[in-house]
Amino acid sequence: MIDNLYLDKLKGKISEERYDSIFASLNQQMDDITARLARLQAADKDYYLTAKYILELSSQAYDLFMGSEVEGKRHLIKLVLQNLTLDGEKLVYDAHKPFDLMLKCSEDLIWRP
Repeated sequence: MIDNLYLDKLKGKISEERYDSIFASLNQQMDDITARLARLQAADKDYYLTAKYILELSSQAYDLFMGSEVEGKRHLIKLVLQNLTLDGEKLVYDAHKPFDLMLKCSEDLIWRP
């Protein structure tokens, strides 16, 4: 579009002022698109890093829990679980996302050896 705009300017189809106005608008649009693309790429990278950390945490959760002091155990529980209640002698809980999906998959027969 910028190339066509420049050609129109050279051919005298548009005035210098109109060219400057449209050129500034197109440059602003390109800057906005570049910024949005950078945010999307950063979000994509963050998504994969977060997924990696969650999987690492999940695979080491038992060892981390057993090797932690009370405060560390409390922190792990709060990170993974919510709405903890006792129903008689049974602990009832909901898991935070994405741990809820992991727990659901672990209960599914397809995932069992």
